Amino acid sequence: MGRRLSSDRTGRWQRTLSRQLADLEAELEENKRRVTQLENTLKAVTRQTNDISIGGPCSCGESFLIVRQRVIYCPQCGYRRTM
Repeated sequence: MGRRLSSDRTGRWQRTLSRQLADLEAELEENKRRVTQLENTLKAVTRQTNDISIGGPCSCGESFLIVRQRVIYCPQCGYRRTM
C-alpha cells in the first residue's frame, strides 16, 4: 500500500511537470511570434525613415543601437557615441 501512494504522488508530479512544460512551450512560441512581429515592424520603420538604421545590440543588453546622423545611441540606457 505504501508503494501505491508513492506511485500516485509520482504520477501527479509528472502530470504537473508536463502541464508546466506545455505552458512554457506555448509561452515561448508566443514570444517568438511577437519578436518576429516586432522585428518586421522595426525593419519597415527603418526602411521608411531614411536617416535611421539599426545597429547591433547595446552592451546593456536591453536594446539595439540606433544610428542616426553619424551618432550611435541606445534608447534604453542612454549610451551615445559619435561616429
